[in-house]
Amino acid sequence: MLNFLSNIWVKRTVAVFNIMYVGIITMLTYATFLYTLEINEGTEGTFYGIYIAASALFLLLMIYSREQKVTCIMAMILLPVVFCLLLFNMGNWLLIVPPFIVALVAFFVCGVGDTAKVIMGTIYLLLYVLGIVAYIVMNMLMTGNSTETLIDINLEPGTEVYDLYKSSAEKINIMTDYKNTVSPDGKYRFYIADVQNSFKGSVNIYVVPYGQDKDLKFFKLRQKGIKKTISSQGKRGIIPDVGWLDETHIFYRLVDGGDEHVSEVNDSVMPKKQYLGFLGLT
Repeated sequence: MLNFLSNIWVKRTVAVFNIMYVGIITMLTYATFLYTLEINEGTEGTFYGIYIAASALFLLLMIYSREQKVTCIMAMILLPVVFCLLLFNMGNWLLIVPPFIVALVAFFVCGVGDTAKVIMGTIYLLLYVLGIVAYIVMNMLMTGNSTETLIDINLEPGTEVYDLYKSSAEKINIMTDYKNTVSPDGKYRFYIADVQNSFKGSVNIYVVPYGQDKDLKFFKLRQKGIKKTISSQGKRGIIPDVGWLDETHIFYRLVDGGDEHVSEVNDSVMPKKQYLGFLGLT
């Protein structure tokens, strides 16, 4: 067994196999740049269990093949990839921490020379520190102290937003049902959100594409970065009346008995995809 594990061709094969892990993390990073990742309800434990176990396995494989050139290259690549994963999924630590540990340990144990490690390590340290600081500053500048909460049947009891709208629970249940929010042609859907800020706040109405999400076994990739603001004038605590008139027109009434407004919704008026949404840009 020892002879088998010490065989150079076994180590080289394992080193090539490590490319799979770096490839998977890279694809996950790219996917969360374009989409919002949502773990399917009831599969969180299974997904993260597999994710952590796979990360632990590949960490052992990288340590075993640490002297191989392919593993050394993968160790150099993985840290900047995980940095991007961190930016696109800030706060989802179960998604970030396992590959970060793999990347960090692989970097220090790989067979790259000490001089190269010092240089690259300094670059990566600056990347993480300055990158995270820039991320925080950008989000503070773009969003300030504004907090946006989706208004639907899943409002968390006991929160300020829940208490504000609990008297309208029946109306929320009916209006936010998918069959009512999706346009007749199935291309768009609307949603409403409570916005808390330093002013009075508001209730906003948005339209986003529908049918562009990707459903996988353990999670969904939801389209993001394409959002048209229909209204930002609603008063907090009051659920507006919203609905589709036809495939390209949506109506809304901000208060009971108020004026009815109509907005056009089609490909020509929808904004282009915003790729820098993770920085607070909308």
